[in-house]
Amino acid sequence: MSYLLEETSLKYENFNGSPILFVNTYIDSETRITILDENGYVLADSKDAQIGQDKSQRPEILNLGEVYSRTSDTVNVNLLYIAKQMEDGQYLRISVPVETQTHVFTNIVIIIGLTGIIVAIGYYFGINKVNKNLIKPFEKIKKGMSDLNKGQYQVMSLTDKYDDINEMLYEMNLINLSTSKHLKQVESYQTQLNIILDQLQQAVLLLDQNENLTYFNNDAKALFDLSEDDLDQKIYKMIRDVDLKEAIHKTNTNGEMLIFDMQIKDKLYETKTLKLQESTTLSKQPTVLVILKDVSKERQLSQVKRDFFSYASHELKSPITAISGNAELIYHGMIKDEAELKEAADLIHHQALNMSLLVEDMLTLSRLEQVKTKKYKKQNLNDILNSTFKNLKPMITKKKMEIIMDTNEVMMVCDPVDIQKLFKNLIENAIKYSEPEKKIIIMLHAHDNNIIFSVKDEGYGISIEHQQRVFERFYRIDKGRIDGGTGLGLAIVKHITIKYDGNIKLTSAIGLGTTIEISMKDFRK
Repeated sequence: MSYLLEETSLKYENFNGSPILFVNTYIDSETRITILDENGYVLADSKDAQIGQDKSQRPEILNLGEVYSRTSDTVNVNLLYIAKQMEDGQYLRISVPVETQTHVFTNIVIIIGLTGIIVAIGYYFGINKVNKNLIKPFEKIKKGMSDLNKGQYQVMSLTDKYDDINEMLYEMNLINLSTSKHLKQVESYQTQLNIILDQLQQAVLLLDQNENLTYFNNDAKALFDLSEDDLDQKIYKMIRDVDLKEAIHKTNTNGEMLIFDMQIKDKLYETKTLKLQESTTLSKQPTVLVILKDVSKERQLSQVKRDFFSYASHELKSPITAISGNAELIYHGMIKDEAELKEAADLIHHQALNMSLLVEDMLTLSRLEQVKTKKYKKQNLNDILNSTFKNLKPMITKKKMEIIMDTNEVMMVCDPVDIQKLFKNLIENAIKYSEPEKKIIIMLHAHDNNIIFSVKDEGYGISIEHQQRVFERFYRIDKGRIDGGTGLGLAIVKHITIKYDGNIKLTSAIGLGTTIEISMKDFRK
């Protein structure tokens, strides 16, 4: 019965058609074939056209592989039953009349008895020696096939006694060699594919039609703490996420590609589920591909850009309104007084200048955020500082500020525009946020492979709650205190410092002034 069951099982697994079509091939046979679903309900029966009956409690289903005997209510014959579960979860049950099996068993006993007598006589006349010579080549073939199954190709040596057997061994060697080469090629492709998948910097999962995990790459292994023991297990045992579970099920069922976000620990992952192929009788065949891409920085940058343009639009709105309003008054001749006309023109000019400065700072920030590998020349930072000081001289003179310079000659490989912006923004802030006739100390030194630039003022100072935010875009401590400014100066300073692998130290207290120290790497070596 077991051999008959295995033979029928192989036929069913290689049959391309429905269960009903398969059992129909046994209509004229004494053997009764029954196909049941994974819950034990009849899908097809070669001796009964009715389907859907519950056979789950039959002893041969409850105890797979065991033979049971009983009289069938369908055919009213005493039958022997045996069943097994297929890879796809379905059950295959076969049954044959007891009389047939008894007759077969009797014939087998007779054949075995006669065969035993013949073999005994054969051995008596020396067949044993010939038999050994014949069996030996087949043992070689068996060992060769076993080694090949283990991934080891071994050449089977030829015998010089039988030409036909030699020819067979030679052909088997050729087949084994070809198979070995093919297996090595497949292993090579598999290795290359694994390398490619591991270089994607994306987590990749493969699942079968039962939503069991069949493959994961290194990124997925690290992300979900997976191991080889997790293969062939339900994915939800390792990854407990409702959205992922629903997406995999929908993709497996409807073939629908889904894209959604998953929060894993402190990162955001864009997750895709894609259908690879329709479900097959091979239950372990991958049917769903899951890809997870870390988009945390991408989304954060996108949000920063949205905030940036939102703030920029807000900052541009005020000067545009002022310019438009005053220009309209002048255009319609509504300002008659020459002094008022001059005041309106001055306001337009002032607001246009503010807009120009804002756009310039926005472009500077945009340039600094675009990471580009570029070779710079060695620059004399003292020359850049002196040039910056000259440009700010009118502002210094107007407020009668005392400037103390403590500098050494410092050379640095850099973009001079970056350093000029850094110097200007820090010194200009120190002047703006100080009362007239106050002192500002500017220091520039090279120390331990670092370039140190600091600006110390005796200005208003910055409270603790504002110190962590002053380097944000468009952040102002007191919008009413200072006229002008774009709100981007210290944000530009921060980005320039980051660009040159530096750091910023801010020390401040209300009424005691502020010191900002910039330390940047010396890239001359």
